[in-house]
Amino acid sequence: MQINITHHNFELTESIKNYINEKLGQIKKHISLKDNQVISMNVEVGKISSHHKHGNHYEVKSKLKYGSKNIHVSTVNEDLYKSVDEMKDKLMLEVASSEDKNRSIMKRFARRFKSFIKSEK
Repeated sequence: MQINITHHNFELTESIKNYINEKLGQIKKHISLKDNQVISMNVEVGKISSHHKHGNHYEVKSKLKYGSKNIHVSTVNEDLYKSVDEMKDKLMLEVASSEDKNRSIMKRFARRFKSFIKSEK
């Protein structure tokens, strides 16, 4: 899985890069891949606000691409690490619903094919 990280309005440290790679690397386990499919993820991390009353707000956007699927997720939080965790959870939900949708389509096709075969006998 290839993770590209870009940042703006703050300095991206090695610890933040490692945290993002560790958290988002877990998503690969939940994706069912076919032969020679490549997973690529673009993560954009940015500090969107530095207000004296409200504090810093960090936005994390991700674009996950595998096969013919494109999943876009973004989160905003006061803590960068919380924002990454929320994004990981949202991505997991999107991937799971996508995988469930594929599974239900295949089951529906199999049921129709089975009824078609039975009707011909």
